Order: sequence, then structure tokens, then C-alpha cells
Amino acid sequence: MSQTIPELQKEVRALQAEVTALQEAREKLAVQRSECRVAVSFPKNNTPEAIAEFHQQTAAFGEQWLQQIQEIDRETKNIEKLLEQKQAVLNYKQGELDNLLAGQHWQEVENHVQTGEKRLQAQARRINQAAAQLEAEIQALKALYDQLNPSYSEWFQQPTQIVEFSATTIPYAFPSSGGLILENKEIEWDKK
Repeated sequence: MSQTIPELQKEVRALQAEVTALQEAREKLAVQRSECRVAVSFPKNNTPEAIAEFHQQTAAFGEQWLQQIQEIDRETKNIEKLLEQKQAVLNYKQGELDNLLAGQHWQEVENHVQTGEKRLQAQARRINQAAAQLEAEIQALKALYDQLNPSYSEWFQQPTQIVEFSATTIPYAFPSSGGLILENKEIEWDKK
């Protein structure tokens, strides 16, 4: 039967509580067994009747003590058997829960990666659109320069360079096998 994570978590918590209660009961029985004693009162006199009564009482107390120990041992054995069964069920359910949580975690990671990849691609498109727009503006500046610079040179009556084009590249996002590479792209000067 397939269970949801909250259902399994609830069941695991209940089983953990049962296991803890059984462990405590077992420990209580162990303490009870270790404290189980027979009180012996020696006769005040050594008459045969007093010694016989002493032996009779000691035998009765011993039998009672033995019965108490046997009952504690039976209860302990039953608790240990039940504890073993509950622990096995708990381990199985905890394993199922761990598998579901791991699956959920990896699903979240996969979703995050897929969403992130889409966001990266969208950002790369925006960068490349801005780069294309910047390149077009630089080309327009170059065309304007080519058109106006001869007039400036004639005006000043000497060779003049009204714009110095020292930039030769623009940032550009290139796809790669591992994702994206943000590099520089050469400006195409002759494109108009």
C-alpha cells in the first residue's frame, strides 16, 4: 500500500513511541527483577519446632520468590518479542519514509535545476539581445563617424579622429556542453 509522507511520518512517530514504551517497560522489569529478594528471619530460638517453622517459611518464601522471578522473566520475554516485532516494523516504515523523502528531495532538486536552466537561458537571451542592440548602436556610431569625420578633418584642415574606437568586443553568452559561457564577441564593424 502506497502511503504519503505525512501518513508515514505519523505512523513512524507512533511506532517510535511504542518502541520507547516497550523499552521502558523492559527496563522497569529488569529493575524489578534485580530488586526481587527474599527476606529471611532466623528463629529466635533453636527449638526443633522453631527450626522446622523457619524451614517451612523459607521454602514458602523461596517458592514465592521463584514464581515472581519466573513471572518477571515471562513478561520480559513477551515484551522483548513484541519489541523485536515493533522495531522491525519501525525499521521498515522508516526505510520507506527515508526513500520517499529522498525521492522528494531529488524531485525538488530536479525541478530547481530545470527552472534554473530556463531562467539562465532567458537571461542569456536578454544579454545577447542587449549585446546585439549595443553592437547595432556601435555600428551606427561608426557609420556616423565615417560620414562626419572627413568634414571635421576638412574643417580643422588636418587629419582628425573625432571618435577613437578602442573597444573591439562586447559581452555575449555562448552555449556550451556544460551550460553557458559568457565571453566577448568581436564587433562586426562592416555590418550596417
